[in-house]
Amino acid sequence: HEVTLLLKGSRTIVAERNAPLSYNTTGHPAMATGGIGDVTTGLCAALIAQNLSPYDAARVGAWISGRAAEIALFLGTESEQSLIARDVVDHLGAAFSDLQNAVG
Repeated sequence: HEVTLLLKGSRTIVAERNAPLSYNTTGHPAMATGGIGDVTTGLCAALIAQNLSPYDAARVGAWISGRAAEIALFLGTESEQSLIARDVVDHLGAAFSDLQNAVG
């Protein structure tokens, strides 16, 4: 069986046998609140359904959810104490745009 692991933390790690460890560069400690892991899991599942490999889906899903949290916090719409999963969901579109701009 192939297994892909996403270890959510202050520096999220994605691991899979025969693949390099991937360290996510987005996110914020304020993401340590209920429901944000569920958002990340949903993103990963949606990306797998769009034919990304589980490894790539985990990497992209972690990056997108982390970036969405950063956008919510740095736009000033939320504080570190008030960030909830819905705030991450509300900024997913902007996070996807940032990823598309970074990739080209």
